[in-house]
Formats: sequence, C-alpha cells, structure tokens
Amino acid sequence: MAYLFKRNCPICGSSDARTVLTFSRFQFYTDRKASDNKVDIQQNMCRICYTLYLNPGYSKRGFSVLFAEAGQSYGSSEGRPLEQIAWLEARGMTAPGTRFLDAGCYQGDFLALLPESVQKIGVDIDRPALSKATNKRIANAQFIHGDFDTFRISQKVDVITLFHVLEHLPDPVAVLKNLRRSSHGNTRLVVEVPILEQGKTNDVNGFFSVQHMTHFSKRSVHNAFVKAGWRIDEVSPQQDYNGYRIVATPGEAQSTVEGDPQDAVILDDYFATWYKALTVVNEKIARLPGVDSVVIWGGGAHTEFLYQLTTLFSFPNSRKFVIVDGDPLKQGKSWRGIGIHRPQLLQGMDWSRQILLISSYGSQEKIRHECKKYGVPEHKIFTLYDSLRTY
Repeated sequence: MAYLFKRNCPICGSSDARTVLTFSRFQFYTDRKASDNKVDIQQNMCRICYTLYLNPGYSKRGFSVLFAEAGQSYGSSEGRPLEQIAWLEARGMTAPGTRFLDAGCYQGDFLALLPESVQKIGVDIDRPALSKATNKRIANAQFIHGDFDTFRISQKVDVITLFHVLEHLPDPVAVLKNLRRSSHGNTRLVVEVPILEQGKTNDVNGFFSVQHMTHFSKRSVHNAFVKAGWRIDEVSPQQDYNGYRIVATPGEAQSTVEGDPQDAVILDDYFATWYKALTVVNEKIARLPGVDSVVIWGGGAHTEFLYQLTTLFSFPNSRKFVIVDGDPLKQGKSWRGIGIHRPQLLQGMDWSRQILLISSYGSQEKIRHECKKYGVPEHKIFTLYDSLRTY
C-alpha cells in the first residue's frame, strides 16, 4: 500500500464511482529483490461526471518503483517531436524570442529541436533525466526539477506544452491551475492526451494503460480545462495515433462541471472491441505448435498483459519459457521467475523443438526483422497481430 493512495474523481472530486476493470497483482517490469512490484489495479468511472480514472493511484514511491524501467518501454514514436514542432511553427508558437515551457521535458530532446532563438524552460520530476538534459548543453535552455502542480518559475511564458503527460498525473486540474500561474493573458497552452473516443485497437494493452492515472474522454478533458481556468480555442484529433491535441488560452475558472452520460455508452462500445481483440490473440496462442519451449521477445508490460489476459502461461503443458529483450535495463534480470537475456542468445539456437513469440505491438515488425538477423528461421517466428495501428 506504500505504492498507492486512495483518490476521488480527479475532475469533480466525487467519491462515488463504479469499477470497470481490475487487474490483480499486476507486475511492473522485472522482478525485484528488495521490494515487491505488484499492485492491484482498479479502473473506475465517476458516477457524477463520468470521468475514467485509476483508483487507488500511484504514490511518489510507487512511481519510483513501478516505473524504474519505463524509460525505454514508453515514449513517443520516432519522428513525432518533429511533427509536433512543425505543428507549433504553423501556429506561430516558435517565433524568435518566444518564452517556451515544456512540462514533462524528460531529457530535453523536444526542447533541443526548437529553434535556438526560442527561450526554453524544461520542467520534470525525474531528477536523473534532468541531469542528462543539462549535460546536453541545449542552446538557450534551463531546466527545473519539481512537481508539476507546485513548481514555480520567475517569468511568465508565452507557450506551454504537455505532450502525453497530463494523463500520468494524479491531479490534472491542479497541474493546469499551476500552469495558469505561469501564464499571461495571451499565453497558449498546448496539451495532448489519448482519449476514449480514439481508444479502439487490437492491442491487448488497450486504452486503459496501467501507466495512466486519468483516462480522458473529450468531455472529461474539456472539464479539466474549464475548471482550471483555461478556454479551449482549438482541438485537433490526430489521425494516425491516439492523440487529442488542444490549444487553450487563459479564461474564467468554473467551480462545477457537468459530465456526459454518453461516455458510458462509448466505454461499453470500447470494451466490446477490446474483448474481440483478446479473443483473436487467445485463438492465436491456442494454435501455437506443441513444442518444448517458447522464446519470448519482450520483457515489458505487453508480456504482463499476456499473463493477465491470455492462456499463454496457464495452458496445461510442460512448456518452458525464455525471454530476450533489447533493453539493457532488463537484461540479466527476470520477470515472474523467467530469465531475461540479450538477443544475442538467439544466435546458434536449436529451433527443432522451440519457437519464438514476439510480445510487442508497435514494434512487432521491427522485432521480426531483428529475429531474422540473429538467425531465427522465418517459420519459427510467431506474432499476435495481423495488422497494426500506426503510432
């Protein structure tokens, strides 16, 4: 329980909610000797404003333990920051002399791509990541360590960005209010979050990422903005991935908000699609050849979802499992007692009585290519998805 804390609805504050999804003893990444890293996860829908949110949420200690290995397991796809900057440039937000704040800057890679003439400020709660950002000596940039809902800067800024950060934070309204304090009358706030309306996918992870504290819909994210004192001027749903981009300027705060019961209908429709996707994956697992061992490429959250939602590890047989992963943070460790090795282990393996199963969604085809480089026969490589949604 040191990893968790009880929370009310992060938008309206109500404690009246119903549980819509539960994972028991969900494990975050590799086994830990010093402490357990399994938690019971409950996703809830507020009965008052229909906001979807994690409850209990993760405490600061919980974040530090549960996400210790998340750096290479979670992030934007290659090329996404360039698209975001081009989008900002088209709206005049990167002009020379612009005071620019990136909340959730991590190692500063996004700020490094901005024009040198922009005055850059990066804020993050990850001190090691900020140290790496500072060491990059990014032109015209400074970095601040602090919580997103309490940090302070000495000068008002012209543009604030939060790309896929708000959904990870326990109190999104407090964060938006704090950003309001760093703004002047013409400051533009750019926020992007995934939303329920765009959540349909054939990925077993689904919309309810266990790394997210609030699962926004169009209505609930709008409510968060107006309650915090921001006026939404533009919305831009991204077409090739689940991203709902919002531009807002300072406005009048509303003390109360109204939800939309249609969100409950959208949720039911989402679950119908997700369960169909799980059925397809389970059918593929049931058709795997009867071999002595299965090599799994992927020691991250996707493999834990397979453990939680499929028959891969519970099917009554004597199969043995081995995991390989390209992430150095996982190599040499284990997941639920199964060792995690470098991909080089694949070289020279005898594939007569074993197969390789790719446990990934977005990287499925890239991993398939890597497997072939290490000499895995094509007919011994098995995947779970016939098509991939572009991210």
